[in-house]
Amino acid sequence: MEPDEVEDLVVQEIMATLDSLFLAEKQARLQVSALKERQYPLAETFEMVQDMGTDTAIEEALIRFGFDYHAIDDDAELWISDDYGLMIFLSFTDQDGRYYNYRIITFDIVDEDEEVAA
Repeated sequence: MEPDEVEDLVVQEIMATLDSLFLAEKQARLQVSALKERQYPLAETFEMVQDMGTDTAIEEALIRFGFDYHAIDDDAELWISDDYGLMIFLSFTDQDGRYYNYRIITFDIVDEDEEVAA
């Protein structure tokens, strides 16, 4: 299998995993909003537990794929895999105000010798 094909498969698997986790989070938020109308204290506890569960599941999935965590700021997370040449930005707001659950970006790994020659 060509390296690009492997990368494409990994990206598709990561996207499917993240989409599933964010869908589960969205469903939990709908449950919380319905619960808040009837039992606010219970809803707050449920929401906190769901948030922790989603964060942990995302972290475990990205670590399983071989990504390393890099903090950017309070609103965004960056996960990098040198093995696949991929960066994943999680939960961030773009400069134009649009919110993203994640964005996957490819990059080339350049050796120091190549960088100096260029």
